[in-house]
Amino acid sequence: MKTSDEFYDIKTSELNTLYLIDISGSMEGIDEGSVEDQVMREVGNTAGSKVSKAIGGKIGSILGKQVTKEATKLGAVKRNLIPAIKGLPDGKKFLVFAFNNSVTKQANAFKVADNMARTSANLFVKNLTAQGGTDTLQGLLQAIATEDVQEIVLMSDGLPNDNPNTVLEEVKKRNTNDVIIHTIAFGEDADLNFMQTLAEENNGTFITSKM
Repeated sequence: MKTSDEFYDIKTSELNTLYLIDISGSMEGIDEGSVEDQVMREVGNTAGSKVSKAIGGKIGSILGKQVTKEATKLGAVKRNLIPAIKGLPDGKKFLVFAFNNSVTKQANAFKVADNMARTSANLFVKNLTAQGGTDTLQGLLQAIATEDVQEIVLMSDGLPNDNPNTVLEEVKKRNTNDVIIHTIAFGEDADLNFMQTLAEENNGTFITSKM
C-alpha cells in the first residue's frame, strides 16, 4: 500500500498526534465522499458481487462482503489513514484510539514511529469494525487526557450520542493544554456544523471526505 505525508490535506506535523476513530454502527454507512471514494465504492460493490457469484456458497458470500465493506465510511478512513501512518517519519510520536460505546486504545502511551510501531498501528486500524453507539465525548476526553498529547485528529460522521453543544462545552472545559483538534467528517449525513465548530474552537482544521 502507498505511503503519504498527509491525511485528507492535514499535513503530518512534528507534534505528538493521536488519531481518534469513530467505529460506531453509523460508520458502516456508505461514504459519499470524494470522487475517488465514490469510484472505490462502485468498484467494491461490483467486485464483491462478482466474487460472491463466482465462488458461490458461504465462502463466496464472506469474500464478497469483505470486498464490498471497503466502500463504507470506516473503509474510507482505513484507505486513507493506513498510508498516512506508513508515511510517518521515524521518531514521530503517535497513537491510535477508536471509540463507540467505549474507547479502545492501540496503547496507553505514545509510540515512537519506526517500522514495528507503524505496522502495529496499521494492524490495529485494519482490524477495526463498526458497531455500537457513538460516545464522542468520552473518546475526546480520554484523548485529551492522554499524557504528552499535542494534536488530535478526529475521524467521524459527527453524530454523537450526547447533544453536540454538550460535547463542545465539555471539551472547552477539559482542553486546558490547548491541544489542537482537527476534524474529518465522513458521509452525506455527517453533522458538519458540530465537526467544524469543534475544529475551530480548538485551533484545528476541518475537512470533509468530499474534499
